Amino acid sequence: MEPYRMCMVCRERRKKSELLRIARVKGESPALDPGQSSPGRGMYLCKSSECLSQAKRRRVIERAFGCADIGGVYELLETELER
Repeated sequence: MEPYRMCMVCRERRKKSELLRIARVKGESPALDPGQSSPGRGMYLCKSSECLSQAKRRRVIERAFGCADIGGVYELLETELER
């Protein structure tokens, strides 16, 4: 049985494989985790443009990791969604 995780934007529970994971190792900026197995703190987002746009507007990633500089994570997520 596949584990379920919750999207930080819409709060909907989905299978882990249906979500995008962003991870942050202490001392580094957050990054997209395509293998969903990187160490450190992680958060999940739905693979939808609506959740991504709300995440940008509400600064969900910045608040989840408690940092102001997140690099180009939103751009990486947009690129991933276009695939």
